[in-house]
Amino acid sequence: MPALQLFTNAKAVQFFQLARQGTSILIAILLANSALSTSQIGAYEMLFYLGFITSFFWTSGLMQGMLSMYPRETEEGRRRFVFNSFLSFCLVSLGLTLLMWAGKQWILPALTGQESLDYYAVFLWFSLFNLPATLQENYYLLHDRPRQLYLWAIFSFGLQLAAVLIPVFLGLGLGVSFFWLTVLAAAKWVWLAIYVLKHGRWFIDRSLLYRWWILSAPLMLYALISGVNQSFDSWLVGFSYPGDEAVFAVFRYGAREFPLVIAMANAFSTAMLPEIAKNLEKGLEAIRIKSISLLHALFPASILLMLGSKWLFPLVFSHAFDDSVLIFNVFLLITISRLVFSRTVLVGLQDNKMILLISIVEFIVHIAAGFLFVSIWGLAGIAMGALLAYTLEKVLICVYLYSKHGIGISRYTPIGLYLWYSAALLASFVVSLLF
Repeated sequence: MPALQLFTNAKAVQFFQLARQGTSILIAILLANSALSTSQIGAYEMLFYLGFITSFFWTSGLMQGMLSMYPRETEEGRRRFVFNSFLSFCLVSLGLTLLMWAGKQWILPALTGQESLDYYAVFLWFSLFNLPATLQENYYLLHDRPRQLYLWAIFSFGLQLAAVLIPVFLGLGLGVSFFWLTVLAAAKWVWLAIYVLKHGRWFIDRSLLYRWWILSAPLMLYALISGVNQSFDSWLVGFSYPGDEAVFAVFRYGAREFPLVIAMANAFSTAMLPEIAKNLEKGLEAIRIKSISLLHALFPASILLMLGSKWLFPLVFSHAFDDSVLIFNVFLLITISRLVFSRTVLVGLQDNKMILLISIVEFIVHIAAGFLFVSIWGLAGIAMGALLAYTLEKVLICVYLYSKHGIGISRYTPIGLYLWYSAALLASFVVSLLF
């Protein structure tokens, strides 16, 4: 039975997300302990940052749209969807790569503040193949193949570690690392193309593409607003404390959510989207029942981290970041809203325009609260503004689900357990202030 419970779509997606985040963190730690200079490591980080900000919103929106739309299609429609989504990602990736190459003179200064970046050309080749290859994990999810998703995660991220770190520690430099990353991305793309050849219907379906892109457009805009939303706090620190780099560092080190919560919650949401799209009642019940283990894992971990952060921060960083602790603890409270999966239900219902409208309201509140609270509580006030905005988003979605669709929060949330854990996390925050 434990083996059967391990090989579920939800568990496989969670493993994939944890492997992704773990690989990123491990590479960052090991590069910092390598012979590379700080500027070389900065170039590596800046290239991946550039890749993220130019692609996260459209990849996220299209994938969420696909996860909610695919289960509703006929068998023939699903096979066409596989090919048409593959074609779309390839064409958008090609267009983006050409744009970033032709417009590098203004794209690099605008997005990174740099006139040029080492390894930029080879990174564009990597992105050209890697962006479409991100479809593979979603195909495994939609085709109910959790074992293959586990293997895909091990293959993808294990070889990514090797491609980056082996050349660096052999003294060959990051240029060789990016070459092997590109080879790996091309190999993943070939694997994806073979999969599409086998499982897709190679026919350009304009009607399907139109419905998919129209459905996904609000989700892409939502992702874009969310990205801007996340960067607003850092901007507000710079605006409120001009020229004070030490204050900016203190805020940046504290202003981060618990990575385990983000990875597990996002993975669970992704895995549950097709369940809602297939059958609303069964999907709601699945979210309510399966989220229990998530609450049991993530709330206690967040509580322990809240109570121990005062002592952990000096150990991991230094006493220079003691003021980061309060900011970090405020961001830990966002766990309470992260573990309500109302947005998953709304996306599954394909009510995406309301998600976009609520995100705009959230952003406006975030800006207003940030400016107000920073004048009262300083850096902690900026964190409180983010907490208020993220919480408001979930509250508004829950209210809308009940008023529009008649779906109360207790139908997709183990409400008693959730309220108990939320109260415990809030109590641990109060304790952290007193001791």
